[in-house]
Amino acid sequence: MTNFAAIENGLLSQWRLARWRLLSLWGGLRAPPLRLLVRYLSSERPWHSPRSVQIEATSKCNLRCPTCSHKADEGSGQHLTGERLRKIIDRLPSSPARVRLSGIGEPLLNPHFFSLVDILAERGIKCDFITNGTLLLPRMREGILSRANIDEVIVSCDGARKSTFESCRVGADFDSWKQLVADFLAEAKRRRRQTLRVSASTVVSKQNLNELGDIIRLAADLSINRVTLLSPIPVDDVAVSLCPSPTEMSSVHLEELERMAAVLGVRICCALGPRSSLPPASIPQCMQPWEYVFIRANGAIQPCCALFGSDKAAVMGNMLEQDFTEIWRGARFREFRRTSALGTNSLCRLCPYY
Repeated sequence: MTNFAAIENGLLSQWRLARWRLLSLWGGLRAPPLRLLVRYLSSERPWHSPRSVQIEATSKCNLRCPTCSHKADEGSGQHLTGERLRKIIDRLPSSPARVRLSGIGEPLLNPHFFSLVDILAERGIKCDFITNGTLLLPRMREGILSRANIDEVIVSCDGARKSTFESCRVGADFDSWKQLVADFLAEAKRRRRQTLRVSASTVVSKQNLNELGDIIRLAADLSINRVTLLSPIPVDDVAVSLCPSPTEMSSVHLEELERMAAVLGVRICCALGPRSSLPPASIPQCMQPWEYVFIRANGAIQPCCALFGSDKAAVMGNMLEQDFTEIWRGARFREFRRTSALGTNSLCRLCPYY
């Protein structure tokens, strides 16, 4: 018996996809055409290797931040080993120019972190990482500053006052953190002023929404010249409850913050939400499934750097067990791209950056 419902759904999907391609092509004319056009021509199968690679140095962390899914994973996680990193890099179709050695954990917690950096250096690969700053002790500072292929360090800073900072970064001591970061920046400025970028990253939540100006002033005091403001990722109900509403976000006057920051010598980069409404299903804003892979410490490949918490994970395959091309161009990844392109991907629709 002919399944007319299936045929109808298939035709509808094809129509939605065709509409998406046309609208996206029109939008691409206003954006960098060569970067976007290739992706618009095929919703499922990219014609290239990933342009951006992130490899998780560890899935263990020493903090329990309320906007992070790791807070529920007490005692769990694992460190990336040098053997695994070599296997991962060797299995990529081409050697990346750079790798971000960060994930859900604190990279400096991995006792072999600098061995990982050295393995990348042997292959001519630059790297950066995101740290909560609580482990920037003298030995760690020396390890970072003595390795030329580390060209950027991003330090998390979610509060300028002790009470706010410690409620956002549960387990950290603000005074200790501030001193460690200040010492690291002073030494970095002395030894690697031209070759190491140090920036700050702030997750904007209900807890620190009224403190953004003070965070920028703190960054200036510490000689940090760039602050990225990020929306919380709704990994669970706690994180959702901390996401500022559109009304609350309207109280943030970005132009005033930017003017104040410019006077202080700080540049603000914004990736803020949440939106008051979701974008049209036919015009996706995120290109990560086409140009990026996130590789967990256990080898699992995920298509984005945002919703990778334990209850929001979308695993495409495992780098340690499968050929990369088999995963990158496989049915699971193609379906993820297709639904993301159509606006029907339930995981993508949770994300404020989609």
